[in-house]
Amino acid sequence: MKTSLNGARLGADKLDFFQFVDLAARHGFDGVDFGMGSARAAAQILGGPHLLRDYLKDKGIAPASFGLDVEWRKDESTFQSGMVSLEDQARFAQVIGAERCLTWLPPSVADAVAWDRDTLRRFGEIAAVLHKYGIRFGLEWVGPHHLRAGGANAMGASEWIYTLPGTLALIEKIGVPSVGLLVDSYHCYTTGIGERELAQLSDAQIVHVHINDAPRGVGPSGAKDGERLLPGEGEIDLAGFLRGLRAANYAGYVAAEVLAPLNISADPDTAAARVRESLRAVGV
Repeated sequence: MKTSLNGARLGADKLDFFQFVDLAARHGFDGVDFGMGSARAAAQILGGPHLLRDYLKDKGIAPASFGLDVEWRKDESTFQSGMVSLEDQARFAQVIGAERCLTWLPPSVADAVAWDRDTLRRFGEIAAVLHKYGIRFGLEWVGPHHLRAGGANAMGASEWIYTLPGTLALIEKIGVPSVGLLVDSYHCYTTGIGERELAQLSDAQIVHVHINDAPRGVGPSGAKDGERLLPGEGEIDLAGFLRGLRAANYAGYVAAEVLAPLNISADPDTAAARVRESLRAVGV
């Protein structure tokens, strides 16, 4: 497994793409989780995506993953507007060597039947474009109980997809071989997924991995999405999580995504150093 620097709570909001890549290189990461907008702005400054690809190679940093810009969770007009630019973005990603695109699934919605129908079609369209350019599409189930139907911060009144089996079933229905999982230790923890279940997966099914920890004493049902800790600071069995991934022969990137009320440290350099040390401490 390789490491990727994720910008969550690094205090890196004001860093441009070049500064973020430099930050990752200084602290021994193999890649970066990046936004398409910042990467394209960097390519424009350099004179094109080929030059950005060369810049990344010179730095020894891979474009590990990028977030899907198409807003598929809203109305059809918004979705179609996003699809207009997807092929151009996918072509750009292919040139710079970015092979993983990610999105997340809301655990509860207004109307599950409509979401099943619309999401299957929309993901089929998105995946077909990404697959054309050799880009894998990772889907992340979201497990915290407070976000589910009936929870304190429910995203909708109807239960939707918030489990590993449910996500795998959706992927099978989409039917595009490059669609797979974004596996997050927090969502595994809150839905009872451990070493045994992860070991039953394969590298081909896992697109990307997020790792983080949960506060001690709250348990899976009390772990809230925005209260995550650095790996090794809480109560998730990360040793088992990583053993499961290794048993699945996962060879991709692992990024610490620490969604929390406060930044990890006062400045991005210190934060990145703490993230890298936390990953080493748990064996990544």
